[in-house]
Amino acid sequence: MNNVKAILFDSGRTLNVPRTGHWFITPNFMKIIDREDFIYSNEEMNKAMRVAYEHISKILLVETEEEEYSMFKEFYEIVLREVKYPNINNEVIELLARDNVYNDDKFLFFDDIEPSLRILKEKYLLGIVSDTWPSLERVFINNNLRKYFSTFIMSSVYASYKSEKILFKIAIEELGIKPEEAIFVDDSESNLEAAEEFGMIPILIDVYNSQGVESKYPIIHSISELIEK
Repeated sequence: MNNVKAILFDSGRTLNVPRTGHWFITPNFMKIIDREDFIYSNEEMNKAMRVAYEHISKILLVETEEEEYSMFKEFYEIVLREVKYPNINNEVIELLARDNVYNDDKFLFFDDIEPSLRILKEKYLLGIVSDTWPSLERVFINNNLRKYFSTFIMSSVYASYKSEKILFKIAIEELGIKPEEAIFVDDSESNLEAAEEFGMIPILIDVYNSQGVESKYPIIHSISELIEK
């Protein structure tokens, strides 16, 4: 850690998780779709979500929250159609999309995140590099966490993914450092491989403390462990 000047973090399953346990089942999702004449199985809903995600995953460039909102209207319309929701209408679609994009409570940040970031920022430049959409930054701002990060890179704004390494290059240039002077923390080994190929120091985070998890990279279970290194 002696030569390290910055720590870059993924967001999902690194600093936060979906409050409901599912990225696309938002806090008010069940209440919005609740109808006496609508019955579905978990398998049917999961399949519908997969179909809808395949559609939006092809939309690479999403630069604003307004564009994100439009994209998620398409997403939830596909979901409702796939599960044969009765009388699909714009009101339900818009409520679902709005709850996804504009609800700051959609993510749960781990208890140790803010105190850990406060300590780490005293020694390192910090940044976010995440495969995500624009609303993430607003959620960080309104949870009083954005202030800790000197760079905040979201994939859809640049129409690229971490695996392509362009996002790493942008983050490193914004911080004014060399790749070998940065740690990258992510829950995905494939993303860490890309970071390693780019020249950064990869660390796998396993916030669920999974039994038997193995990796060719160092493993931590909380970002607070970085304080001790």
